[in-house]
Amino acid sequence: MTQIQTQYLVVGGGMVGTAMALGLARMDKRVVLLEAFPAEPFEPSQPPDLRMSALAEASVEFLTDLGAWSAIESKRTRPYSSLAVWDHPLARTEFQAQDIGAERLGVFVENRITQLGLSQTLLDYDNCIVINAKAIETDARSGTVVCDDNTQIIAQHIIAADGVHSGVRKAAGITTQGWQYGQQALGITIQTEYDTELAQTDAQQMTWQQFTPSGPLAFLPMHENYASLVWYDSPERIAQLSQLSNAALHDEIVQHFPPEVGKFTVLNATAFPLTRMHAVRYIKHKVTLIGDAAHAINPLAGQGVNLGFQDVKCLLDVIRQEGNWISDYEKPRQRANLLMTSAMDGFYFAFSNHNPVLKAVRNLGLFTADRGGKLKHAVMKKAMGI
Repeated sequence: MTQIQTQYLVVGGGMVGTAMALGLARMDKRVVLLEAFPAEPFEPSQPPDLRMSALAEASVEFLTDLGAWSAIESKRTRPYSSLAVWDHPLARTEFQAQDIGAERLGVFVENRITQLGLSQTLLDYDNCIVINAKAIETDARSGTVVCDDNTQIIAQHIIAADGVHSGVRKAAGITTQGWQYGQQALGITIQTEYDTELAQTDAQQMTWQQFTPSGPLAFLPMHENYASLVWYDSPERIAQLSQLSNAALHDEIVQHFPPEVGKFTVLNATAFPLTRMHAVRYIKHKVTLIGDAAHAINPLAGQGVNLGFQDVKCLLDVIRQEGNWISDYEKPRQRANLLMTSAMDGFYFAFSNHNPVLKAVRNLGLFTADRGGKLKHAVMKKAMGI
């Protein structure tokens, strides 16, 4: 058995875990990053991935500070400068970056692209060892992890970034609270068609969501003329849609989505459950949770990975300043993540129902928000993390 001793072991080399490892490496810490399934190499000719995230401006700034944004941006991204939300068309609210003097509200990036950009940047640091293996046994008290390639790693700190079903969290005996939402979502990759280049530019700079009683319908622009549609509905309806051919799914989209979708071709689709989860503790013995290992949120506003990057930034600041991990990381991040999770739940339940009173209230709220002036601008800045 090969044995490695290190200061920090990060388990999970997705976007959040690799960002954590990179931040530690930049601080001259000895780091081991454990990732069982490294991302597939990037080729420009590859079709877009279904899994993507809306990176808030604060996340872009964080990735820039880590030195990774240029590696991400050099592949393919889609900045967006407009956001529209509505229930009834007359209560449509639009948020424009130019209204607050910004160039963009955020950037849509495929998760694999973000992960690869971070991994590429991490190669510059020889104080970080990357091991492509799976943790099969964790001792939270001693900081020991045994991998399926017969490697044993002994760390002063184990940072778990291994997702919502975190094996490290379970091994540490950290319990969670949460539930499966009553809806599921279907992610659909499409290739859009526009009559003019100007029309394409305008359409691909805006993301929008229409709220319906059965769940939101969303449009997320991607690089070139690709986009992702997200269809929220009951598990039964999503299962039925998942079985359709691309041509039949196209017809269902035309029938149920707003005309803003325009002309398009369906490329592929996949269903995913909606889960809420929050760990009762973020730290136990030598284990610390970050990202989806600590919290899972309804993806309605695309805040999941942004919260994860905020976890990383906070923990790196605590380590840099030699602060208290409990009072300076665990408690403030638990409060912030729980607040965002609860806010998204409130939004979700307020808009996904047939109650006529709530329908009138939410339309009035959106109508008022569109004319909200400083309040509207404050909401925009909050969503951007600035």
